[in-house]
Formats: sequence, C-alpha cells, structure tokens
Amino acid sequence: MSLILSFKVGKCYIGNRTAKDILRCLADYADDNGENCFPGRATIVKETEINKNSFAATISFLESNGWIKINRHQKANSNSYELNVAKIFSESKTTENQTVVLKSSQPKTSTTVVPKTGRPKNGSTQNPYNCCPKTSTTVVPKSGQDPVMIQSINSHIHYRSSEQNSDDLQSGSKIETPEEFTLTPPEENESPEQEEAKELTPKQRSIQIGKRCPQEKLVELYHECLPSLKQVRTWTTASRRQNLAARWREMSERQEFQSEQDGLDFFRGFFEFVGRSPFLLGQIKTRDGNRSWRADLPWLIKAENFANVCDGKYHD
Repeated sequence: MSLILSFKVGKCYIGNRTAKDILRCLADYADDNGENCFPGRATIVKETEINKNSFAATISFLESNGWIKINRHQKANSNSYELNVAKIFSESKTTENQTVVLKSSQPKTSTTVVPKTGRPKNGSTQNPYNCCPKTSTTVVPKSGQDPVMIQSINSHIHYRSSEQNSDDLQSGSKIETPEEFTLTPPEENESPEQEEAKELTPKQRSIQIGKRCPQEKLVELYHECLPSLKQVRTWTTASRRQNLAARWREMSERQEFQSEQDGLDFFRGFFEFVGRSPFLLGQIKTRDGNRSWRADLPWLIKAENFANVCDGKYHD
C-alpha cells in the first residue's frame, strides 16, 4: 500500500469523481512505484461504494486518459494495474502551485493621509492667536476600503486635532505642523528583493505548516474515522502530544503540506487505511473465541508503529 501515492491522487484533478475514487483505491493497493496492484473488481466496488454497472466504463476512462495501465490475464480471469506515478505527481504539483499563487495574489491596498489647511475667516494670512494656521488631516479611501470606516477615522482625527489645538492655544505654545506629508504602508517602501524574500517556496511553507500541529483536530478526525476503536478521553500527556506533533512534522516535510487542510486530508487517508485492517480493528478472534487486541491513537502515532501501518504490515 502506498499512502504517499494515495495522498497525491487526492490532490489531482481527474475530471470524474467516480474515476478519482477508483484511482485512489488502486493507489491503496499499489506500492510506491504504482505496481503490484491487483485488487479484484468486487473489492474495488465494495471499498469505493460505486455502482457496479459503472465500473467497466470508469476503468476504461482512467486507462484512455493515461492514469493507469491494465494488464489483462485471461487465464486467471483477473486484471492487474499499473499507476502512472509520473502523471499523478505532476498533476498534484500543478494543483498545489495554483493554490499557492491564488493565496499570494491578493491585491494590496494602501491609505494616503492628505492634510487640509484652514485659513482665518477675516482673510488675513496671520493667525489671530500668533500661531501657525490650523491643519486637519483627512484619510482618502482607495479601492477596496469601506467608506463608512474611513469617515469614522476622519471624524476621530479631526476631533483629536481640534482638541490638541485648543490645549496649545491656552498654553500659548506654537503648533508646528508640516505643510504636507503622506503615510504609506511599510510594504510599499520595500525593495523588490525584500518582497520576493517574503514569498515562501513550497518546501519552506511545508516546514512552517509542520511546526503547528492541530492536535485537537487530529483527535477529532481519529474519532470520526475509527469509531470502533478506543476513544481518547484526555490528550494532555506530554509524550502523546510530542509523538503526534512529530508525525505531523515528518509528514508535512515529506509530503510538502501547503496548508493545514492538506495535513488533515493526509491523516484522514491514514485513519481510513487503518479502518481496513481486521487485525488493527480487533476483528480477528483468538482461539478461545474472544476478541483480540485493538489499536488506539497513542499506539498508532508511535514512530515504529506508524511506519509499519503505512507499509501495510497489518493488512492482508
């Protein structure tokens, strides 16, 4: 079973939901090279829950579009499949890159502050209180900003300016105000090299994602996918949290998660794969007729056990 290949299939655009379900099922049975895959038709139909009458047409769709190669064995009356690993990895990378571009292409907005200079009502150029003319500041909204919010900001600025002028006039101090100035967001003053440095590569992004393990969400996902296994009542033990964080970090860097949702999708596939093992679910009875041992989350996330599950050592 290739958990990596199954995860990559989930990131591909196939163009047919039923075909994607079948391709993911085949990836569960194939090795990392996309070979040694020979589940029967009944097995695929059962695990994907598709209409058995659409199986033949969907398999032909995958073959004609280059996703799989079917090796037909007439003597054994069965087929084996080879997955196009190169195409799967290429398509999954394309989808991830498109997601990163969409996230980084949001328009930037800026706010410019423009002063308004008042004049004495009597027309003279000198202020009657022997100080410089009163100035007020107005925030001019640009595209994408809320005019109501800008109006509120302007009201607050004018109120504070009037209050300050009144205090200065009473104390006889002189108000010093520059004739004109402009406030700009820091990013507008940065060089292209500095802005480019902020753009993370997929590898750098995956490392960042790996540092933030959503412990509670993963526990909830475990309960959702494996309700028959022992439920987690407390998740405060340091060793448990450290083991789960370590598995999250390892898979994030190896699979290059580009978002938290990518990681949750991967672990959903992992838990669903566990749910297809009679041994891990405790469905194999002992000689005396009692139920055998069952796995639980603390056991699954230990390094050696996690690797063995991914390698399919507990699946028939």
